[in-house]
Amino acid sequence: MRTRVKIGAGLVAAVVAAGGAALVLSHRAGGNGQGVAAFREARAFAVSGLLQQVDGPYALLLGDSQIERLYLPTLCGGPVVNAAIAGTRISGLRAVAGWIALPRPPETIVVTIGTNDLTQRQRSHPAQAAAHFRDEARALFAELAPRARHVVATAIPPFDAARSGVTRFYDAAAAPTYSAILAEECARAGCRFVDPYGDLRAPAAASRSPDGVHLGLDRAARDGVAARLEAAACPERAERPR
Repeated sequence: MRTRVKIGAGLVAAVVAAGGAALVLSHRAGGNGQGVAAFREARAFAVSGLLQQVDGPYALLLGDSQIERLYLPTLCGGPVVNAAIAGTRISGLRAVAGWIALPRPPETIVVTIGTNDLTQRQRSHPAQAAAHFRDEARALFAELAPRARHVVATAIPPFDAARSGVTRFYDAAAAPTYSAILAEECARAGCRFVDPYGDLRAPAAASRSPDGVHLGLDRAARDGVAARLEAAACPERAERPR
């Protein structure tokens, strides 16, 4: 019984980490979403200030807690500014991206999104949800493509669907379909699509996830993700002998 309680508590923590900030702010604002929007706008304002302090080429990370948790100080030889926000869905990401003031175009924008769009609540009407996700993805990449030299979209990171409770909260089986949508709409806008989390999809790697939802990251895993991102964002550099 004690083990079950711990597992259940871990899953709740995962859901809170993925979407908790938005949920709490929504309740504080009376459930009308104004608090969520205010938080995102404030975060975009802070990121805009950080960008003013960066000299030379840089990369910008956008998305949800999956990429927010990724420690990536450099990409393709330049500094990285992480503008990801836990709990973000694809529609919210469009708003955040629109609020960020870019002092000059980044060399690369990396987008990891989709985990929070796969909650069972968001997927209560699967066909409608998938169509909405596609519409938002198409609009997002069309808006981002002119703002950077390269836009790199990633596959949705793996779930550990065998973990107790994961499929209660997430439609993990729909993740490949949503990743395919991201790949198709990314290509439509001239973006580059990559699965930098491929090495983390093996059962042994998935079991290292802290909660069955977020990536089990250590330095080696981070380096593998970074290498795949660089192969997509700056292949000429990735192929250069070191």
